Amino acid sequence: MQFQKNNTLDTKALGLEVSLAIAKFVTGKENMHYGVWDNLDPCLENLGKAQEQYTQLLFKYFPKKKKLKILDIGGGAGETARKLISLGHSVTVVVPSNILSRRCLENTGNKAEVHNIKFEDYKPKKNQTFDLCLFSESFQYIPAKIALEKAKGLLSKDGQILVADCFRSNLKNNSHNRRPGGGHPLSEMLKLIKDINLNIVSKKEITKSVAPSLDIEQRFYNVVGVGIDKLQQGLVTSYPWKMKLFNLVYKTIVSQKKRRRLHDRIYGNIRNSDNFIKFNHYMIFQLSSNKAG
Repeated sequence: MQFQKNNTLDTKALGLEVSLAIAKFVTGKENMHYGVWDNLDPCLENLGKAQEQYTQLLFKYFPKKKKLKILDIGGGAGETARKLISLGHSVTVVVPSNILSRRCLENTGNKAEVHNIKFEDYKPKKNQTFDLCLFSESFQYIPAKIALEKAKGLLSKDGQILVADCFRSNLKNNSHNRRPGGGHPLSEMLKLIKDINLNIVSKKEITKSVAPSLDIEQRFYNVVGVGIDKLQQGLVTSYPWKMKLFNLVYKTIVSQKKRRRLHDRIYGNIRNSDNFIKFNHYMIFQLSSNKAG
């Protein structure tokens, strides 16, 4: 795998490949979403079970039809698509990543139709519609108005949109650290649903159920921090002048703000479940078009 883009290191691609490898090592699968931790101890050992509970909860909101035509928007590495295909559904995946689109094809045995493109730029086949447009933690990366309007236009009669993602609360963040979670403001989402003339078939907030995922992530980074400390200690002892030069270059090319954020991410405990609950609403929206019969 080459991680170069325009003769420079493509850190995003490298990070994505590493993340997939870690997920596969820990859980045996390449899921990239939060877990639902109801009735589970929040530990790394249970991450796979929590992610499976998340998927099963999501499936409960699907239209009651044996075989669905599903558009999986931002479908990650294709783990969800693989499960949907095994249940007899037809799946089209839109994901703007060379790495993820390749993994989608491999994980689905080439049974999914995969488009390596942004949802904003996706063009379906002539007269192609879907029974379900699924946004599983991908909605926050797309302009909300564009996402809802485009998805609505792709629905078949009685088709639905299912959104499961983080939405920001109205609480202000006064810290220099980025608040955990993210997404569009929940107030904006509710207004758009009304403005675009969509029906809320059902909605559910599961913020507290998914929040322990943040604690697991932070503990992982803290372990990485311990490893970095030990490595630095060894390098300073063996190569003191080289490490001084490295630190000088690091401080020169990385701003103080970014260095502080990185330090807090690796050594701190800001990104935890309490702060996640404080600043976010993790919502499941099941939406239908008013034009449905």
